[in-house]
Amino acid sequence: MMENTDESVKPMTNEFVDKVTLELLMNKNHYSRYLSQTDPKKHQEHLNYLEKIRKYRSKIMNVTTDFLNNPEHQITTEVNDAFDHYVRTLIHHYECKEMENHEESNHDEDTLFGNMEEPLIDDNPTMKSYWGKNKVVKKGNQMGFPMNYIPRVKETEQDNI
Repeated sequence: MMENTDESVKPMTNEFVDKVTLELLMNKNHYSRYLSQTDPKKHQEHLNYLEKIRKYRSKIMNVTTDFLNNPEHQITTEVNDAFDHYVRTLIHHYECKEMENHEESNHDEDTLFGNMEEPLIDDNPTMKSYWGKNKVVKKGNQMGFPMNYIPRVKETEQDNI
């Protein structure tokens, strides 16, 4: 068994948490501006990466087209594995989108209370009266006991003493 010592466990620093939060929650333009101000070296590396994408764009597109037309096409193990991972990730993404769209079209089944406009079923018959200008709707007794019912308090032995 390996024991954890203070030297082997490094606590996460606030700086690391802040960095990850910024990378994941900021949009790319804001993050790029932030990076240019806080870490110019990393910002320059990112700009170089984008420039290389522009430079090799047509070659990247050709290799991608070749792989899509012939999945058994062999370049190098590293490129083939990376492309395989890329395609599997895209397929997973599209399948998730299809399921999401399918579930959105069936959202009526997931409604918590159903259609709230459905009329309530009233067990008591309604009596209608037209004695004045306004229509008066009189419903039967809503309580489970007659209107002239007066509850009586039971006398206890202490009350009699």
